[in-house]
Amino acid sequence: MKKIILLLTLSFCALLLFACQSQDKQMTMLDDISSISIFESDGYGGINENFVTTIDKDTIISRFEEAFKDAEGRKQKVDVDTEKPDYDILIRYENGETHGLHLVLGNTGEKSRVMYVGHENNGFDISPEGTKGLRGVLNNH
Repeated sequence: MKKIILLLTLSFCALLLFACQSQDKQMTMLDDISSISIFESDGYGGINENFVTTIDKDTIISRFEEAFKDAEGRKQKVDVDTEKPDYDILIRYENGETHGLHLVLGNTGEKSRVMYVGHENNGFDISPEGTKGLRGVLNNH
């Protein structure tokens, strides 16, 4: 009987540890987006406070939403000391909450990568089509 209880306890602990390490498969949007501020990045771990532009037009915001909702989560190794994202993005939601993101913008025909500030080892790959949409917006602002 003690062996069964011990086995069940160990199985539960292993399951709990496995669940805690699972990677989100898609990005989480907290509410409808009210605005997106874009910054040239100074590096990982925070957001540069000298913004390049703020976007509040629904048609342009929807391009970001489409790219982010289709992004696929994956574990990654980021050397925060030597690598640097291209842009920092601050998403403001209608409910007042915010998300800080880092964006590594891919070249035309390539994937891009986005990650939450402070969670750089859990990234999301944006498709080449999503990269094209983001490039179009960023090149015009």
